[in-house]
Amino acid sequence: MKKLLYLLAAVAFFACNETPKQEEKKDSLKEGVEKIGQDVKSAAGDAGDYLDEERQKLKSDLEERRNDIDKKMDQLKSDGSARSQEARRKLGRLRDQISGKLDELKNGTAAGWDSTRTDIDSALKRSDREWTNFKQDFKELFQ
Repeated sequence: MKKLLYLLAAVAFFACNETPKQEEKKDSLKEGVEKIGQDVKSAAGDAGDYLDEERQKLKSDLEERRNDIDKKMDQLKSDGSARSQEARRKLGRLRDQISGKLDELKNGTAAGWDSTRTDIDSALKRSDREWTNFKQDFKELFQ
């Protein structure tokens, strides 16, 4: 009976021990998981950098447009004509739209980036059209 007990203990002991091959596989698997983790962190960092760069570019485009409108509104303040007042009202609405998009951009999340980007792009295009139409409608004020 003792011999059987020793034999079972020896078999259990050898069954629990890992072979060098098993240890190598375990180590390579662990290294693979660590590499994947590093790659994911790197990709997330790259995506974050790209998102920040895109956000900054859109922000500068919107701020540039708003500054152009502000300059023109300041020029129109000196002219007291009814046409100038109408132009300032239209520019004010356009400026408010752009300011709203700037706020949306600043408060936007990474999860909603695609919809924010699309919305701001369409707002910039619409603003370009309105600015062009405004210049055509009020060309006497741009001389």
